Amino acid sequence: MRHGSVVALAVVTLAVSSGVRGQSATPSVCSYDPPESRVSDLSIAGSLTWFDGPYSDDRERAVAANLVADFTGLTSSASFGRTLDGHAEVRGTTSGWSADLAGSGTLRSFLREDLFVVAALGLDGSSRSTLELDLSGGVGSGRFRDVTPLARAIRIQDALLDLGELLAPIGSAALLDIAQVLGEVGPTDDERVIRVVDRIVETELLSNEDLGVQGLLTIEEILEENNGVRYCGRDVQVRVGGTARLLPTFSLSGTGTLLARYAAVPDPVSQVESSLLARFRLVDPSQMSVEADLSYARLLPDGWTASAEYRFAIDRMWTDPTETAFSHALSAGLTTKVFGSIGLQVACNAEYHTGDEEITLNLTIHVEADLL
Repeated sequence: MRHGSVVALAVVTLAVSSGVRGQSATPSVCSYDPPESRVSDLSIAGSLTWFDGPYSDDRERAVAANLVADFTGLTSSASFGRTLDGHAEVRGTTSGWSADLAGSGTLRSFLREDLFVVAALGLDGSSRSTLELDLSGGVGSGRFRDVTPLARAIRIQDALLDLGELLAPIGSAALLDIAQVLGEVGPTDDERVIRVVDRIVETELLSNEDLGVQGLLTIEEILEENNGVRYCGRDVQVRVGGTARLLPTFSLSGTGTLLARYAAVPDPVSQVESSLLARFRLVDPSQMSVEADLSYARLLPDGWTASAEYRFAIDRMWTDPTETAFSHALSAGLTTKVFGSIGLQVACNAEYHTGDEEITLNLTIHVEADLL
């Protein structure tokens, strides 16, 4: 009888502890589904570059300076989506100046769930080669969500656990409530901090009656950080339109476009993104351009961010009807904030293009400013 009581007590204890763990399990960052996402990011970076060109006799070894501006904007709701992306770069070397300009914008109207119709406009130009304008429309499936609020909520929980301010994880429901507070459009950061603290106190998991000063400062620091937006989602688009080449000579052609994109947040401090863009001439599909991209970024302790990216491109009679070219580009960098929104990045790049005698290497020091 005594042994039976011990077994029964063990079973009850296991069931209760399992229930507690289930309630306090941390949700996946990508499980967050905000009713609306609004994101805008504008950054400017200047750099000094050591360059070792593709020739074995090092005749292109030089020191160069450049200025880069990047903008990303996203608006997404249940029925409408809009994205804007822009990139501009000006470079100066001992042999002269050059500039690149690229931009794209899309409008999406959702017919049901993840099915949408899309219109897109793209611009791609370089002072060294061409200037192209693309206009296309089509259909697609999928959507992206800004999951930054839940990522920050989980980081707040983990930081308070490390400080000893929390006795245990606050649970999925509380984390999602905090994410909703952080994702609201309108409240100030001070108002968000007050509401977040109130929600944490309601969990009754604080080690003391109130949140300590260090815990409060930690929440404020996480909310003030500008370490990039966390996206989750995927989409596939099929579009048909026209491409106008404005420089060096004018030409007009029908174009088909296939675009596939994917983004994931494995944990609150990481971001994975990939994309595949294929374009071809409607009158001659053998003339095509294919671009693939895979990137990874991760927040590190003490305010550092590590990133890596690989890009691959095929130009099969797209730019020049007589040539087929391949290119590979691999980059890695470390970034830290030195003062407010001012950051410092050390980056290494390796590139190889068809016809190069050796790999092109760049070691770059960027000074960055986040304006939005």
